[in-house]
Amino acid sequence: MSTDAETSWHTGSGFVRRGMTVIDSDGAVLGVVDRVEGQEVLLAEAGHPFVTVSEIDGIDGDRILLAPRGDATFGLGAEP
Repeated sequence: MSTDAETSWHTGSGFVRRGMTVIDSDGAVLGVVDRVEGQEVLLAEAGHPFVTVSEIDGIDGDRILLAPRGDATFGLGAEP
């Protein structure tokens, strides 16, 4: 039998649980959460093997919504 520690992981955006649907900023389903390893959310079934925790824009029920720009650190400190 699985324990909560094996099926849910705390992130800065909230709790990520096995089986949650990951949705990109355009509304496309990327896959379903299998597990979290370090800063990567590994997907069980998808063309994308993982997303990073920093890409999470929010959690809505059983859905993980990704930020429109991807990695939240992209472009920080860059000069125009």
